[in-house]
Amino acid sequence: MKAWLGLGLLLVAMSASAQPSPLREQYRQAEQALTSNELLRYQQLRTGLDAYPLTIYLDYQYLADRLSQLSTAEVENFMRRYPNSLLADRLEGRYLHRLVHEQRWREFLALYPEVPNSEVLQCAHYRAKWALGDKNTAIAGAKLMWLHGGSRASACDPLFDAWKSAGGRTDEDIWQRMLLAYQSGNNSLVDYLYRQLSVTARPAGDFLKSVQGNPYQLISSDLVAVKGEAQKTALSYALAKLANTEPSQVMSVYPKYQRQVGLTQRQVARIEQALAQRLMFNRTHDYRSWLDARLPEVGDESLFELRARLAIWEQDWASLPGWIAKLPASTQQDSRWQYWRGRALKAQQRHTDGDKAWQLAASQRDYYGFLAAQRSQAPYAFMKKNLPPAPALSEARSRWPAFARTEEWLAIGDKNAARSEWYHLLGKVTENEGLLLGSLAYKLGWFDKSIQASIRLRAWDHLDLRFPLVYRQTFQNQAQKLGINAATLFAITRQESAFYEQARSPVGAGGLMQLMPGTAKDTARKFNISDFKHPSDVYRAEVNIKLGSSYFKQMLDRYSNNRVAAIAAYNAGPSRIDAWLRNSASRPLDVWVENIPYRETRGYVQNVLYYSVIYQSMLGQPTALVTSNELNYVY
Repeated sequence: MKAWLGLGLLLVAMSASAQPSPLREQYRQAEQALTSNELLRYQQLRTGLDAYPLTIYLDYQYLADRLSQLSTAEVENFMRRYPNSLLADRLEGRYLHRLVHEQRWREFLALYPEVPNSEVLQCAHYRAKWALGDKNTAIAGAKLMWLHGGSRASACDPLFDAWKSAGGRTDEDIWQRMLLAYQSGNNSLVDYLYRQLSVTARPAGDFLKSVQGNPYQLISSDLVAVKGEAQKTALSYALAKLANTEPSQVMSVYPKYQRQVGLTQRQVARIEQALAQRLMFNRTHDYRSWLDARLPEVGDESLFELRARLAIWEQDWASLPGWIAKLPASTQQDSRWQYWRGRALKAQQRHTDGDKAWQLAASQRDYYGFLAAQRSQAPYAFMKKNLPPAPALSEARSRWPAFARTEEWLAIGDKNAARSEWYHLLGKVTENEGLLLGSLAYKLGWFDKSIQASIRLRAWDHLDLRFPLVYRQTFQNQAQKLGINAATLFAITRQESAFYEQARSPVGAGGLMQLMPGTAKDTARKFNISDFKHPSDVYRAEVNIKLGSSYFKQMLDRYSNNRVAAIAAYNAGPSRIDAWLRNSASRPLDVWVENIPYRETRGYVQNVLYYSVIYQSMLGQPTALVTSNELNYVY
């Protein structure tokens, strides 16, 4: 049986405060009978369970165990009985895969006429269209799925074969995918596609494979011979890729190729965009006049943003407004660029214009808005909306069956199953319904779920939903013990896990404050945290908060109580922060944060700082994004 069907084991972990349900034991017995394939006993026990919220899991498993024998009518009946449910979607998906396997295309499209999200089922959708005579849609879909730089699922092969057999797939289609694969570094796919080219198209493929195997031949003393438009395009892709590691050599050689083989404007732009990006990443002054001359011609939003960030790093306040002005008008209105425009204008003694820009930035609730507000001594724009009154529990259980399932999973002790039900429910309701659910979750103390509701609904102004005071006493006790502002600990935890105790990152960090096993063990030893006895203890909230707050205290001590550096180190590790500080050559706080090399860490620091202001307000503390010492510190 599936993990979520391990109800008997989960009952052991049931919270002492949970209200017992008279049907739980009957459900448990029915589950055991179904697992043991005692179908007569199961049917007897299943009778009378309609009112129990989790019975859908029994009905699902009964059908899933007999998937090969199911009819479409049985699946549709389950979907009608449990509309918009997680398990209805799951059973439908599994049944669609069976229909694909059996090539029952008419039933497939009748059951799911839209284009699915799954890659496998998308290809099946277009195969079904082909089989039922809608070949134009099928061919368009085949081409859409084909033009991808990575490998496609084997389930797509019949679609591609049908397209090829009908004469729809051309050498140009193969060539375009080869270029995408080359860009993605998928050499095996390039080799596979090469073998599909016709004899007449092979010279272009030979050229691409040659530069794939030895790209440095392009920057040797003798120019490589290039013939035809396809090879010219391949050359531009190869030089653009090589620019990432050998920008100086590519800078020297690409004009020669341009003159000799007649590269098109688009091909030249591809090379120059790659060169511009690498030169800016390297923060080199080499070729700066070339960069600033060519960027207005070949740049796009990402490159203009990168150039503006380079001006910020160099504190080139005179040129910064001009680069900001090249961003799209809507982007220029973001608090980020209003802040930096104001910063540049004030550095040029244009205080009135700078104050106007900062005023616009300060009207927004985020890191840049709060930074502009602090520097201009304006109030923080919290823009908090009140929650609607929470519905009664009885109404919620009746109106949203998935709510009742979430409640029951929590009562049993399976937080992961509850979270899955809740997340799926939020995707099926209206915005107003979602706010009611979020309000009820907040009232019940389901704080990770109130946060989920705010994110799923983009209800950014409902700060109670987004920033609950979870485990308040534990955080405040640790903050007092360690001499840390509790608001910062709340902010770190909100960013790390959104207060989900069972959170686990792809690299293995666990719990509320997301600790790696080694970090947890070392911190427990250094701070004599005796509650930590086993790696799984990081999923115990009180233990995790002790460990995480103690580790953050280590980082604060390492960086002379500077939260900005300590927050960055909590995310990226202190060795990286030490290196960034060594190489920053004494920058102001805002310049240093803006140029943290890792986008993730940059966003992490900005979020934690601005979350801390919100938590300061909720805790009744004086509000400040950064302290005067942090603001005036030379990084």
